[in-house]
Order: sequence, then C-alpha cells, then structure tokens
Amino acid sequence: MRTRRSDGLLIGRAGETLRSLQMIVTAILQRRYSRLPSTVVDVGGYKQRRENFLRKKAMAIAKIVLETGREMALDPLTDKERRLVEQALDEKPEIRYYTIGTGYRKNVIIAPR
Repeated sequence: MRTRRSDGLLIGRAGETLRSLQMIVTAILQRRYSRLPSTVVDVGGYKQRRENFLRKKAMAIAKIVLETGREMALDPLTDKERRLVEQALDEKPEIRYYTIGTGYRKNVIIAPR
C-alpha cells in the first residue's frame, strides 16, 4: 500500500531525504558489490516529475525574460538539476544563463542575450 504521506516522508523537503537515501544505498552497494552498475532510488516517480517540472519552469522563465528584457533567478538547484536546466535552455539561443553561488546549491540566472 502506498500513500502520498509516506511518499512525502521518503522524498523529504525538496527531495533532500531521497537524495540522502540514494547516497546511503549507493555507498552500501558499492562497498558490497564493486562491479554493480549505478542504482537509482526513486519514490513514486518523483525524480522524473522533478525533471519535467524544472524543464518547464526554465522555459517559462526564459519566455518571461524575453518578454520583459530583465534577468530572473531560479531557486537554488543541485548540480544535477542545474545541468538539466542548462540543457533545456541551450535550445533557446536568444537566452543566456549563468550561475551564482557556491557549495551544494547554486542559483541559475536566466538573461536575454
């Protein structure tokens, strides 16, 4: 039996718990089975939904940036999420993007070219 509540507990705020579970599972499996291919831990399709959301959000913000001519920032993203957003924005040559911040989470700034 699956419920949204238990999914939410496993995913955590902004996917933090799920990322931690991924790290733990990966560490255990690598220690025990060194030749095992990489393993993905997901709950209820959260990772795919998050990727789709980030792509759509980046494209929507790019549209606003083109309409207003002003830069806009995305919420802080992990490196993987940032690369995903940058790949989506590469499809729009009239947009440029850059990253600010350091550490685990960085902000992507979307600007007109």
